[in-house]
Amino acid sequence: MRPFQRMVLFGALVLASSAQAQSPRPPGTWRVPDAPAELRYSISRADLIVVSMQDALLRELTEGLRAGGPAFAIKSCHIDVVGIIQRIGRQEGVAAGRTSDRLRSPTNAPKPWAAALVTANAGRRAHDVPGFAVDLGDKVGLLRPIAHRPMCASCHGPTDTLAPAVQAELRDRYPRDRAVGFSEGEIRGWFWVEMPKRLR
Repeated sequence: MRPFQRMVLFGALVLASSAQAQSPRPPGTWRVPDAPAELRYSISRADLIVVSMQDALLRELTEGLRAGGPAFAIKSCHIDVVGIIQRIGRQEGVAAGRTSDRLRSPTNAPKPWAAALVTANAGRRAHDVPGFAVDLGDKVGLLRPIAHRPMCASCHGPTDTLAPAVQAELRDRYPRDRAVGFSEGEIRGWFWVEMPKRLR
């Protein structure tokens, strides 16, 4: 093989391994803007649930911070979001929740269909990731990123910046907590929804 051919082959191998390192999405998975038309109705219904969870989280977090500071807000936002998820679960065939690559609670581990996407997008900026739709057969899985905001920093920022009361509350409530060390704009977690393609 000539030197030029070896160089071209080497370049092709480097590009191929680089593409593999970027972990291509599994079959049946799309960025939300690229999802096929037949999934869009289910995606729009799933997005309504995401908005409900996000509104509940922001409302409870804001009220909790105002009422008792960050340590108190840890309790209140957890309770309200769990309530929203339980109400959503009463809709036949719908499931929803939150997850992350750095979990606060192990009960929020990613669903199997979401795990590779959560891992592949760890550390990315939320504004660069519009979310993902996954064809689950009779359902659609939706993942939407949760951006780390300044108001999140008192409980999810670098460990050495967390107030002692917050650290104590996290140790007590979430002894295996890993949901710290995020920077502004980073994907802190995800809202996920499983939505039937057709309502019964």
